[in-house]
Amino acid sequence: MLIAMVPMAQYLSGPQKIVIDTPRNRLLVSNGNNGNLVVIDSVGVQTLFVENADFIDGLEIVGDTIYGIGFHRKVHAYNLETREHLWSITITGNTSKHLSSITSDSAGHLFISSPPLNEIYKLRISDQSYWVFAGNQGLRTPNGILLEKEKNRIVTIGDSPSPSLIQAISLSDSTVSTLDSLDFSSTDGITRDKYGYHYLGGYSLSGVYQMNADFSDEPELIFPGAHIIYPTYDSSDHSLLVTYYGLNTWARIPLTTTGVYSQKSPDEFILYPVYPNPSNTELNIRYDLNKRSHVRLELCNYEGNLIVTLVNKDKDAGNYSEIWCGQDSTGKYVSSGTYYLRMSVNGIIQTQKVIMIR
Repeated sequence: MLIAMVPMAQYLSGPQKIVIDTPRNRLLVSNGNNGNLVVIDSVGVQTLFVENADFIDGLEIVGDTIYGIGFHRKVHAYNLETREHLWSITITGNTSKHLSSITSDSAGHLFISSPPLNEIYKLRISDQSYWVFAGNQGLRTPNGILLEKEKNRIVTIGDSPSPSLIQAISLSDSTVSTLDSLDFSSTDGITRDKYGYHYLGGYSLSGVYQMNADFSDEPELIFPGAHIIYPTYDSSDHSLLVTYYGLNTWARIPLTTTGVYSQKSPDEFILYPVYPNPSNTELNIRYDLNKRSHVRLELCNYEGNLIVTLVNKDKDAGNYSEIWCGQDSTGKYVSSGTYYLRMSVNGIIQTQKVIMIR
């Protein structure tokens, strides 16, 4: 797996949703802790776009306007050129029953989810009128929301204790159908790539999971990590953008057509497949550095938690090898199971899944 992680987090505070402002070649991020709207330029530099914008959760861009969820069931609109606050409204309901995610159609409507009330609202942008588009009818805690225009439906992922439901709401008549029931708790976001694969994220999940177009396969953990919130798909380079809520940072995860990540970063380094894998004794880890770099090599468990750090230092260009004997940072041997080797070189991260058998 290859992931570009950007460590600059001076403006991010509980980052939630990333949206792509394509005409201006930049990203915008909502922040759950302070509501600031942060802009990230093409080289990763962060600046405040609107301080105290009250953008704490879902975001959506339509034309030159960015729409977002605020505290107490508010929806705000800001102009992307002038930063002017265009309008805000409050969706009727108990203010403790928060709004969450937001998407849009091509006819000038926003769709907004409220997990605690089991409702999705449809808001007409032109006059800010809104109504309950889907409520109850079997709808269960809709959080992440995805418009699938060619299937004439909205897909939601449930923010509830296990099981978490993936559900579809017809755009024609608002009928609700359940597509899958997952052994997950409190999922947050869902997105889809141009090949039809779906990707799920959530604060309580073990990382980013992939599912196929019709949700007939079991979810597969394709990128481990703790407290990853919403995944956003970037079609320009076929990658996922994710936020790390607890780390106050974000990352870009390049994908291939099968959802398997590239194993090489020729400008920086090459991490070769570890061997033997599976192993019942030790793992041999080989890598090449193309220039002097800071290297961090570590093992994580299935949940993405750090087990041990093998290397954390500057190294000259050259060929290197390390050995992991299956011990954690205290010297205790780990139990049988799946682990992840994670290598970071100058902000570029690769991971490999490894299996230890005892």
